[in-house]
Amino acid sequence: MPNSGFIWTGNSGCLLPFLIIFNLFFGKLIFNSTRIWLSIEFVLILIFILKIRIMVNKIKQQFGQQGGSFVSNSQTHRPAAKVIDVQGDVIEEDKKLK
Repeated sequence: MPNSGFIWTGNSGCLLPFLIIFNLFFGKLIFNSTRIWLSIEFVLILIFILKIRIMVNKIKQQFGQQGGSFVSNSQTHRPAAKVIDVQGDVIEEDKKLK
């Protein structure tokens, strides 16, 4: 069973936020107890916060394995830029427009 425990994995999509909102509006009617209703809401919100933290940590690990942030990597691999004027001539370093 590869999909067992689907609420804990990344396969749940929008199911968890839907359950939080659904329980918020209709939980009191379904559970007939304020204590149970609020406890389930609290647990759902905690699970949602944990899933967000896990996702953020995975994203941080992906960028950490590449040796730095995305901005610094893209700036270090830039080719040398050439300035070309309207007539198509390459302007040398000392002749650049200011």
